[in-house]
Amino acid sequence: MKRSMMTTVVAFSLFACGGGSNADTPSPAPAPAAATAAQPASGSAASAAAVDWIAVDDGARTVTIDLVAGSTDANNRWNFNGYANGEATVVVPAGYTVTLNFENLDPVNYHSVGVLELAASYPAVFDQAMPVFEGAITTNATSMAESTAPGGGTETISFTASTAGEYALVCPVPAHAVTGMWIGFEVSASGDSGLRT
Repeated sequence: MKRSMMTTVVAFSLFACGGGSNADTPSPAPAPAAATAAQPASGSAASAAAVDWIAVDDGARTVTIDLVAGSTDANNRWNFNGYANGEATVVVPAGYTVTLNFENLDPVNYHSVGVLELAASYPAVFDQAMPVFEGAITTNATSMAESTAPGGGTETISFTASTAGEYALVCPVPAHAVTGMWIGFEVSASGDSGLRT
């Protein structure tokens, strides 16, 4: 008897609180996204979100990424735009030309970035950091004293994201990647773009 009464109360509560649908109530229109921000894919539960530091121009088939090392204190400033340890993934459409504007705001350490193979773990020291796309790595990427300088050093690289797949944006400076200075980089065959977290 108690179970039957409880079921009735739960069913009534769900109905009274809007658990059913109401065809007479229109759904609110989604807010328009900024024209220069990356657009999330439609219809995908795991679609990428638009962020102001990833700009996609579908007409020109280009992506511009403003990637900042040490932008926050996260992971001892060994992060990209505040993310480390693969906790975010930049998504770009396959075949697009990517311009990556890299800035190092870490006040102490040199940093670099390269699009490398996604790995379960990264070495403390890279014998050589081979980018998966030609041109997809900053100058002297494995150097502790000649990569992008701390305190506002900048470098711009450009490459074509020619092959769909899952890769990573990695800092190959010794000890950086192994301690989490990397995030995902996905080249999407379906045209998705933006940031997945």
